[in-house]
Amino acid sequence: MKIKLSAIALLACLVTLPALADRPTCLVIRQIYNWNVVDPQTLIVENIAHSKFKVSLYGPCPHIEYNLGAAFKSFSNSDLDCLRRGDQIVHNGVGLGNICPIKSVEPYTPAMQQTDQAAAAARASNH
Repeated sequence: MKIKLSAIALLACLVTLPALADRPTCLVIRQIYNWNVVDPQTLIVENIAHSKFKVSLYGPCPHIEYNLGAAFKSFSNSDLDCLRRGDQIVHNGVGLGNICPIKSVEPYTPAMQQTDQAAAAARASNH
């Protein structure tokens, strides 16, 4: 009976393992490839594997939409660590340097993308 249960547990792990491997768990600082501004408090950051992450800021980051000289500043000991709450986006806005603290970093799902696109379309139709 123990052998059957162990075999079933092993099979269950093997079936779910590829699904877990496809989902990124964190945004490694050294692997940041690109990013786009959704609004002054939200960025979509892409890593070198083209996985996307939603980075939310504690408040509006002035002139972040100009994307001038921006960098991600982490307080970890390694650039192989994950970007996380409390880290910062540092950028040169229009003549000013801005430091914008990160509130959260989460994988950007297709459902989140659809919601953001619908919100952008609604904002565009109101103008």
